[in-house]
Amino acid sequence: MKMKDKNFTIKVSDLLKEAGKIDTIDFSNKYSAQIPSLTKEGISWTISLRSLNQESVYATLEKTNCTLDESCDTCEAPYQRAVEVENYTARFIIGESNRKLEQENTDEEIFLIDSKNETIDVEDMLVQAVVLSEPIAKHCPDCAKKVSEMPDEEDGEYMESTGNIIFH
Repeated sequence: MKMKDKNFTIKVSDLLKEAGKIDTIDFSNKYSAQIPSLTKEGISWTISLRSLNQESVYATLEKTNCTLDESCDTCEAPYQRAVEVENYTARFIIGESNRKLEQENTDEEIFLIDSKNETIDVEDMLVQAVVLSEPIAKHCPDCAKKVSEMPDEEDGEYMESTGNIIFH
C-alpha cells in the first residue's frame, strides 16, 4: 500500500533573510484529511514564494488540481469532479499579534510562519483554494447536461410589493 504524503511544510528561512527573493516548488500526490473526498491521485500544485521582508512571505498557489469523489445534488449518483484552481494567494507572517493587526487592514488571507523552525504549512491555504472553488450545486455529467439545456427563465414582469413591511 502506498503511503499517503501529508506533509505540507516548507522551510522559508532563506527567503526571510533577503527581501524580494523568490522560490518556486512543485508538489504532487499530496493528501489532506481536511479534504476527505480526494481521489487516490491526491492533489497537485505549484507554489511561488516571494519574500516581502524579514517577517513575511507572499505565497501564490498555481495550477492547483485534484479530483473529488462527489454525490450529485440532483440525482444523488456518485461521480468524480475535477477541481482546477488557476491562482490563489495569501500572505504568511511571523507572530500572532502581527497577523491579527495585518488581518484587520486587509481582505487577503494571512497565515502564520512558524518562527521557531522558520517554516510555513500551506495545507490550510490549499484547502481554502479547493473549498472556495466548490460550485453552489454539484451535478453529475448527466444532470449538468440537463441543467445546461434548460431554457433560461424569461425576464417576467417586474413585481412591486404594495405591502408596508416594518422591521423593529
